[in-house]
Amino acid sequence: MIDFKLPDEETLLLKATAERFIADHYELALRNEMLTASAGQLPAHWGEMAELGWLAAPVSEEAGGLGLTPRQVVPFMSVLGAGLVLEPIGPVVMHCAPTLARALPSDKAAAALAPVLAGESIELIAAGPANAPIRATREGDDLVLTGSVPLLIGGAQAAAFWVVAECEGAPLLVRVPAGEASVEAYRVVDGQSAARVSFKGVRRAAPEAIAGCEEALAYGNDLAMVGKLAELAGLIDRLYRETLEYMKLREQFGRPIGRFQVIQHRMADMFIKREEAQSMVFLAAEAMASDDTAFRSKLVCAAQVKIYDNARAVLRDAVQLHGGMGVTDELPVGHMVKRLLLLTRLDGGRMAGLRRFRAAA
Repeated sequence: MIDFKLPDEETLLLKATAERFIADHYELALRNEMLTASAGQLPAHWGEMAELGWLAAPVSEEAGGLGLTPRQVVPFMSVLGAGLVLEPIGPVVMHCAPTLARALPSDKAAAALAPVLAGESIELIAAGPANAPIRATREGDDLVLTGSVPLLIGGAQAAAFWVVAECEGAPLLVRVPAGEASVEAYRVVDGQSAARVSFKGVRRAAPEAIAGCEEALAYGNDLAMVGKLAELAGLIDRLYRETLEYMKLREQFGRPIGRFQVIQHRMADMFIKREEAQSMVFLAAEAMASDDTAFRSKLVCAAQVKIYDNARAVLRDAVQLHGGMGVTDELPVGHMVKRLLLLTRLDGGRMAGLRRFRAAA
């Protein structure tokens, strides 16, 4: 049973710090200045984010984190999504750190995550595409990796990668320092730093690899999706609000177009899709507490498909109602369009979500 209780003090405090941070650092002109930095440059505000406790939010207390639940972190991630942050918060906070916290014993997890949670090192999960997984072959006491990740958000800024490699029919987690991989930095459509990372020929000591990590990887993948859906819910909310304000300003036939009934109906449709998205992301976050892995994955995948559909519908209406201004860099809407298109295409997009839902059913 899903309990839609009111947010607690910790949830509200985390959300409030994110709102203040966005107001101070992510005004549109300041964000555009950040886009001029090289893709491999360390994030401008990463240290401040660590000081605020963000990097430790969903990590268990035993592993050195704050021990917040996915539900508590969702409002915070929604604010960062709406704010169009360029730092790789999702890949680190919602994917890598929680995965390692589950894959390792508590003492080893705390040691491995200490530099990550302190903001001293950016480390990412690196998994190849479903149709071309990274593989590890045993050669004596070593593992030799083959394969690559064509698009890894934050990859150009990472100090190390935790590679998901198939070995003898089971997954392993293998830590590879960035200097041992081939990293080709670039920026994706919305301005975030990314990289194409090849692990061909990388050799690591076999005893250092983490085996028996299937449950941790499955949980981490689901939590990463919840984080992405929270970002999308935040984007949908901001697109709705920005469009509503623009409808009060844009005039046609001598009056604001927001007074026309057909526009009001359109805005009502956007409002409904916004509310649906917010409800679905909380549903997915609550499901993360379930011990039934199949149930959890089904709900997360269902939320993914529904929110992706709603996001594309709100995007379409927002751009149409803004006119040509909706795809320019002069308005925040143009930047939101790029981020939304990227988020709904990562990890295989909507169809991949449907396939995962069927596999979990």
